[in-house]
Amino acid sequence: MITQITNNNYTTQEKLQILADAAKYDVACTSSGSSRRGKKGELGNAEACGICHSFAADGRCISLLKILMTNHCAYDCKYCINRASNDVRRATFTPQEICELTVEFYKRNYIEGLFLSSGVLKNPTYTMEKMCETLLLLRTRYHFNGYIHVKTIPGASDELLATAGYLADRISVNLELPTETALRSLAPNKT
Repeated sequence: MITQITNNNYTTQEKLQILADAAKYDVACTSSGSSRRGKKGELGNAEACGICHSFAADGRCISLLKILMTNHCAYDCKYCINRASNDVRRATFTPQEICELTVEFYKRNYIEGLFLSSGVLKNPTYTMEKMCETLLLLRTRYHFNGYIHVKTIPGASDELLATAGYLADRISVNLELPTETALRSLAPNKT
């Protein structure tokens, strides 16, 4: 089991590639799930990972940096690409790295906000603490007033969820499975 946020020998760009690609399976944004690739001589690529879109209350389309904090996971859910037993390249951003990426992308006018989700690193509480640390840094040290959508970690405490809700503009949670039997079958580590 992983006991801390690990910083493998990947560059920030390599981590971004791994963790933006891993985030594409989280279908919470309106641009998720499209399979239309870019073509020579044409503009756009609906399948490219890293940027997704959401809508503000006034209907404006907002571009978001869509990443996972980590694709390491303590769980082995059969439906998840990032499950512990799956052989994928693993990476983890520190809260500081996420802040720096978000601010630099914002300054370049690539994004207006952040969509942050994560695999479960160590346990739900530890993971949600690191996500809240990231949001707090963005809001206080970096004075980032842009849009933030955070995907909460099932099993984290009510206090951490309240903190995330206070710091983010929007929070959401995955409905793992609709029945206890299905959950036992496909995600045996979860209740």
